[in-house]
Amino acid sequence: MGFVIKASVALAVLVEIVAIVFALARLHQAGIVFGLVFLVLVIGLNVACVLWALGKTAADSGYARQLGYAALIGVVGGVLIFAFSYLNLTVFFPHYLEESKTASIEFMERMNMPKEALDQQVAKLEAQTPFGAAGQGTMGTFFTSLVIGAIVAIFKRARRAEA
Repeated sequence: MGFVIKASVALAVLVEIVAIVFALARLHQAGIVFGLVFLVLVIGLNVACVLWALGKTAADSGYARQLGYAALIGVVGGVLIFAFSYLNLTVFFPHYLEESKTASIEFMERMNMPKEALDQQVAKLEAQTPFGAAGQGTMGTFFTSLVIGAIVAIFKRARRAEA
């Protein structure tokens, strides 16, 4: 169980480091592409932390326990990520969302999106709040952890059955 908490904290700290680097480097102003790069990086970190924790607990855990551990990583890591993200977006980088919205809108305008599609995307961007953005990270962390945990637990269980 200790590895689960360590993995959760490691996940939150690593995601926070990536978020701070992106904010300090002002990559959020570079358009949608860097948003996707950020997303891929944090999902990769989530996968790595779940794999690490479940690898450490596989010897003495069945499928349900492994899945529970993955869910716990998602919950604890997600809550920590929410707190860090909300703090970043409201205290340390209060203009982050506005700058990101502006860059995304400019990018979509350069892509010559149809007006209706552009208006829909702009409305979604304008509705984004620090609480909502932090909540999206929390939900993404939980569901990614759960899906990866289910996949890893199946393979760890299959390996144990073969042994």
